[in-house]
Parts: sequence; structure tokens; C-alpha cells
Amino acid sequence: MEPNAAAGPTQVAQPLTESNTAKGMSFGGFRLFPTLGLASTYDDNVYFSQTATTGDYFFTESPQARLQSDWSVHELDVYAGANLYQYATLSGQNRTDWDVGGDGRLDIFQGVDLSGNGSYTVGHLANSSPDQPTTAKTPSEFSTTATNAVLAYHPYHFGFSVGGTFNRYVYDPTLLVNGSTVSNVDRNEDQYVIFAKGSYEFSPGYAVFLQANDNSVDYDLPVGRNSHGYTVNAGLDLLVTDLITGEVFAGYMDQRYKTPYPDVSGLNYGARVDWSPTPLWKFHLTASRGLNGTIVTGASTEDDQSVQLSADFLADPDITITGYVGYMDANFGGSPLDDTYYTAGLKVSYALNRWMSAYLSDGYQHRNASIAGQNFDDNLATLGLKFQE
Repeated sequence: MEPNAAAGPTQVAQPLTESNTAKGMSFGGFRLFPTLGLASTYDDNVYFSQTATTGDYFFTESPQARLQSDWSVHELDVYAGANLYQYATLSGQNRTDWDVGGDGRLDIFQGVDLSGNGSYTVGHLANSSPDQPTTAKTPSEFSTTATNAVLAYHPYHFGFSVGGTFNRYVYDPTLLVNGSTVSNVDRNEDQYVIFAKGSYEFSPGYAVFLQANDNSVDYDLPVGRNSHGYTVNAGLDLLVTDLITGEVFAGYMDQRYKTPYPDVSGLNYGARVDWSPTPLWKFHLTASRGLNGTIVTGASTEDDQSVQLSADFLADPDITITGYVGYMDANFGGSPLDDTYYTAGLKVSYALNRWMSAYLSDGYQHRNASIAGQNFDDNLATLGLKFQE
């Protein structure tokens, strides 16, 4: 997988199925899907400390909208959304994450299409991230500009696609508790990826594929961790079946860094599988290995290997119970830092009607760090409402 800028493991999984499917509002050849989320959360360890933990309540407003085409051929979607976090006491943790973007598909002729997307996102590093300064007063803000294009040829049994992506990451200065700021210009980077993928459907709903990626990472400053690498993966696409959908793959990765940073190579893998053994149960397996940019001293990259298993149970036509467990190993080659994360959570969602649902969730995270004093336990308890059309 290509390198990317990440803020650490996801802490609380959202339900992967819901009983109240949105219908949207008709606008000519489009449908508008607006949603609004409101939540109150208690975090018992806001700064992810091993000792002397600090807890606080925070409130989240999450307006989102997606305008989706309703055409027989071609496709065009545009979207925008935001998450506004407001803390009851620790106002320095207040922040707003937001994104805008669009994606589309041009059906050139039968079996050939051109698809692409573009987005702009503003986010913040989690306090649990090793790249967040321990003396930071507020979360570090960064923006991501992302584009992607794919040309695909897919006749009855065979398929072939080529494409590329470009991602631009820009980090704002970080405000410290003493009132000064530290520059993050050494983190600004451009990522380029080109790929080719071939597939063969050997049975209805099942296809094998071979994919090769070539990538490069270029930092704005010459002292950055510039790199170039490739991955070659073979896998199985579970296209459309009554019980199982998704894909699994395995292969080899090789990423070369400038001296003195060590190279990374070895097994690459990924999985995204949904299994519905009965109408009431749905299981989900995700697994991946990915290289994420870092500024940890001596490290060339953050090498993340993760797996998560979750399940949805439809206890009632209006009640969905979601649970998950996860594991991630974050290895920082070239430094002594090697962290493991364990996550677990439970969420109960109740559809009050087609337009409104409520949920109660609890998410737990534990980090076992290789460096003394950096372990932590964190628990999030949330009560929320979701409105949709």
C-alpha cells in the first residue's frame, strides 16, 4: 500500500449496517441525502496519559450532505461534511474537521469507463499520535488534497484497469502550552501513485486479480524522508454473492528511503470481507499493512499492520447492535519505538422512525508502548442522535 499521513488508529467503529435506509430528496436527475449527527461523549483520558489522566465531556455536531446522480448511464456525486468538537472544560481541544469532494464515472462505451474523484480535507492529529508534540496546547491541524483517476476495461470475464492518485499534505504550525509555535513545514509532502490491475472472473461473483503499484513520496524540504517504492499483489474479488462480498490479497512491498533512513520491504496484505450468514447477522473482517509518514526521530516511516473483526446483529427491525475488536502494531523502523494498540467497542442503534435514530456506544483503546511511560488506556462513552432524509 502507498504511504499516507495518518493520525493513529480509529478508536470507535461506526455501525456498518443500519435498519433505516435513507431515501433522499429528488432534484431532477439527482437525489440529495442530508444528515445531521448530534452527540455527547465522555472521554476519560483526553491526553492519552499513562498517569494523572484528565477526563472531559465534549459535544459533536456532524452536518453532512451528498448530491448523487440518478442516471441510467454515467455517474456524478458531490459531497460536503464537517465534525465540530466542543469540549466542556478543555477548550484548547476544540476543533473542526471538514471535507468537500466529488466523484464520477464516464461510461465511454459498453465495458469501458473512466472514473475519478477529488477532495479537500481538513483534519487534526489525535493526541495519541507519536507525531503530536507532548507539549502541544491544541491538536495539530493538517489539510489533504487528493485526486484519483482510473480507466477500466471490463468485458464479460476479463478486466483491466490503469490509474493514478495524487495526494498533497500540508501541516499548520502547532501551538505549544508556553504560547510559542513549532513549525511543521518539514512534514509537508506530495505522494504519487500509478497502478495497473488485471482480473479474471472464473465463476459468477468470483474473480482473481493481479495488481502492481509504483509510488513516490516527495517532501518540500530536502531533509525530508523522500522515498520510492512498489507493491505487487495477487488476490480474490468477491464481487456479488448472497452471503459474502469484498476482497482479499497478499503480495510484496518494497520502499526505499534516502540515507540514513532504513528501507522497508516484505509481505504486503489486505482484506475487506463482509459475511451475512443470516438476515440478522453480518460479520466484517478488515486487515491491512500500510506505511504512514512520521517525524519520530530516526524512523523512516510508521509501518502499521492491523486487523479488525466486527459484527452487526439486527435484534429488532429498529434495533441494531454492533461490536468490534481490533489490533494494530505500529513499528517505527530506525527507532526503538514499537507500539501495539488493542481496541474494542459496542454500539446499540435504535431507529425511532425513517428520519431519526439514536445510539449509545462505548469504545476502549489500550496502547502498549516499547518506551517507558507511554502506555495508556482510554474509554469513550457516547450518546448520540442522527437525523436523515
